Amino acid sequence: MTRMNTWKLTVGLAAVFAVGMAGPAWSHGPGRGEPGGIGQGQSEGGLGGPSLLGPRPGGYAGGLLQELIYPCQGDCTSAAHTCADKADSDALTCIAQACDSDIKNAQSACAADPKAQACHDAVSALKTCAQSQTCLTTRQTALTDCRTAEVSCRQACVTPTPTPTP
Repeated sequence: MTRMNTWKLTVGLAAVFAVGMAGPAWSHGPGRGEPGGIGQGQSEGGLGGPSLLGPRPGGYAGGLLQELIYPCQGDCTSAAHTCADKADSDALTCIAQACDSDIKNAQSACAADPKAQACHDAVSALKTCAQSQTCLTTRQTALTDCRTAEVSCRQACVTPTPTPTP
């Protein structure tokens, strides 16, 4: 039962985060202002490789190949993903502690019918609780720090220049 409640909590909070954070993420777009990212005179598959939150060129296979060709940038991306995962985990823990009763109410109200008004009201109350805490602001600050660290890391990488074959 605890395992199911944890899963429901995670899914519920992920939905709250998606709604609360989608606007700022979409407004920035992938690779904006980052060296090697889109908007810097290079395509998605440029020498700089994919950015943390932007799509990997060619899907996962293309991104994996980029990481093999440019291991330094791949390490930067991996570190940025780890950083972002920690920010998400910390925010979930923070909200779970601060909004426990709202989470339980949303789980209960949404269990039978996620489209019911009671469910919408409970999710709205949970969202209000989450936004009244510093959890989401702290998460957003941490994600910004993750992106900044990735950009600095990528700038420190030395991309080898291809040598022409005779």
